[in-house]
Amino acid sequence: MQYLSQGGVSSLETSRAAWELDARVDQAFRRAREARQQMQDAESRLAAKSAPPTDEEIERIRLFVLGHARTPEWERVIELINRGLLSWREVTDGLATGRLDHRVAAAFDSLSKVPPASEAALAEIGVIRTEPADDEPEPPTPGRPVARGPREDDDEESFFDDPLARGR
Repeated sequence: MQYLSQGGVSSLETSRAAWELDARVDQAFRRAREARQQMQDAESRLAAKSAPPTDEEIERIRLFVLGHARTPEWERVIELINRGLLSWREVTDGLATGRLDHRVAAAFDSLSKVPPASEAALAEIGVIRTEPADDEPEPPTPGRPVARGPREDDDEESFFDDPLARGR
């Protein structure tokens, strides 16, 4: 730091110090915003994973248990459901939230003893669909090129550029 003869500090050095301080403060705020965004993204992903099971998912679990995985432990749970003391929604919600009744937990643990079902068996009992739903688009036919629309970065000069280098 250069001191002036009158006891002050050079205004150039003061300005540089102020610029440096501003740059560091800006960087700190930028990192704080990035960290906040990452936290929000992580919370969104967690909320999506911990969303309650849909009616379709509950039905698929019910069909799997009744059609393939009817262990003695599941028989006890099915008996509770038949008596109205428990519902399939409560069974799956307990699984999703991690708060399972000890009998339901034992039933889910018993699934490790059940041999895996073939895809044909799962389709037969209705666990997996064999046809696409009405609202699902048909998958593209293999071997046929899929048409794409123009991109923002397409121009005559970039036509011959390496397509793998885009977005780098």
